Amino acid sequence: MPHTRISPARLVAAVAAVAVVALLTLAPWALVHPLRGRVVWLLQDVAAPVLTWLPGGPDQVLNTLLFIPVGATLALLLPRRAWPVAIIAGFVLSALVEIAQEAVPGRVPDAGDVLWNTCGGAIGVIVAASIRGIGSAQRGR
Repeated sequence: MPHTRISPARLVAAVAAVAVVALLTLAPWALVHPLRGRVVWLLQDVAAPVLTWLPGGPDQVLNTLLFIPVGATLALLLPRRAWPVAIIAGFVLSALVEIAQEAVPGRVPDAGDVLWNTCGGAIGVIVAASIRGIGSAQRGR
C-alpha cells in the first residue's frame, strides 16, 4: 500500500471536530447548558417536522449531528480502503467521552449516546466516502 500524505487542512479539520466534541461533551454542564438550550430550541422550533420522523428526541439528534463532522474528517485522513477504521474510531471516541463524563460534575454518561454518536460518525464517513467516490469518478472521465 503506497504511503498517503496527510493534508494539513484535513488534519486541522479533524482536530477541530474532535475539540468541539470534547468541549461540548466534557465541559461542565453549567457552561454548556445555555448553548445546548439554544440549539435544542432551534431543533424543536425550526426542524420540528423532521424531528417527528426521527426516532428519539432532540438529544439523540444532537448526538448524531455532533459526530457527523468527526466521522467525515477522520475518514478523509485515512486511505479510501480504511474507511471502516473511521467508524471504529468514532465509536471509541464516543465511548471514551461517556467514560470521562463520570468525572465531570453535572454530566451523566449514557450508553445510548454511544450508539447515536457512532451513527453520526458513520453518516459522516458515508458522506466523505461518497464525495471521494464522485471525485474519483469525475477524475477518471
